[in-house]
Amino acid sequence: MKSPALFLASLFFLSPLRADDALIFEDGKAEPLAEGLEFHHGSWKFGDGAMIGEQVPTEKHTATIKGLMAFDQMKIEWKMKFIVPKQNFLFVTWPAESRGHAMDFTFLPDNGQFAIVRPGSKDQKSAVLAKGQLQDLTKDWHKVVCIHDGPNFTVTIDGVTITAADESFNRPMGPFYLNGGGFDGAKYLVKDLWVTALPGSPQKRAFLPAEPPKAAAVAPVDVTPVEYKPSPDDIVIADFEGEAHSDWKATGNAFDLGARKNRPTGYLGTGLINTYLNGDKSTGTLTSPSFTIERQHLNFLIGGGKHTGETGIRLLIDGKPVRSATGNSLKNSKGQEIMDWHSWDIIEFKGKQATLEILDTRTGGWGHVLVDHLFQSNQPMKSSLPVK
Repeated sequence: MKSPALFLASLFFLSPLRADDALIFEDGKAEPLAEGLEFHHGSWKFGDGAMIGEQVPTEKHTATIKGLMAFDQMKIEWKMKFIVPKQNFLFVTWPAESRGHAMDFTFLPDNGQFAIVRPGSKDQKSAVLAKGQLQDLTKDWHKVVCIHDGPNFTVTIDGVTITAADESFNRPMGPFYLNGGGFDGAKYLVKDLWVTALPGSPQKRAFLPAEPPKAAAVAPVDVTPVEYKPSPDDIVIADFEGEAHSDWKATGNAFDLGARKNRPTGYLGTGLINTYLNGDKSTGTLTSPSFTIERQHLNFLIGGGKHTGETGIRLLIDGKPVRSATGNSLKNSKGQEIMDWHSWDIIEFKGKQATLEILDTRTGGWGHVLVDHLFQSNQPMKSSLPVK
């Protein structure tokens, strides 16, 4: 027997829909929006000609239907029946150009109250724009009709209509959601779900591009850096112990002394550079005094974000970067951020003056850098990370 998800897939993607199936049609001409219809947040199945959403307790909205709007002046209508008491139903639309709610309506069938809501944004506060009240609370199936026409949004439930106009509604719409939330879980039936265009509406519009797949979680890597055994001719540039780097020049707010919560591992001694001062929001640069290149290699321990040009360390000759390195955005199985050795061959610059710049200009995820024990040597320090 097919799973509910496969059963739905076969219905929507393999079989043509008939008008009397009354699910989602474009223009009311029985042309299915199969590639724009998605069910998620739980198992979905057919029963008595209706769809049922099962509770998924880890989600804020515990039963959801999602459909993709094909045009912007449109009518969405459906019938729904609540089969768990004390529901809090939320209809949500999302703008085509960005994430976040565009316009909502809420419905509490236990007391018959519903409302049109303008969601909050960076430009304006959220607001309830219109309220409705059902008088007959005995109906099992509620007939719902939503009309979006430019700035106007109209909702009718069981013949009671409310309407509101707001310029924030007047933009291309993306997906819409029928979200069932509730104090005792969410379970409801939906049937006769239609989407039709209003007169004068564009009859076709390209579907929204598919969201890029989320990057797979990076597996933890347990790494212990190669033990450092100093050679007599090694030249330490900075070990970041005590005040050893007090002559380095800092900009921004990422290099102040302070506690860090990201738990690096693999550094030497007790000190290191760690720009996770205020989380990933801290940014800045730290530049070394000038030094002479006298050995074949420049070795150092590095960790933190793998963001070329945003987090890492650079070797500057005559003010221009000639070498650079970043961390690897890796943690070990204990949740500690990994540091490992990195080595540059710098023999071609022997005798020249150079500086080192540690930089952190990124404020998003892994927007920080870890650096320790910079030294010149005639021997490279080998990385312990697995070769990809």
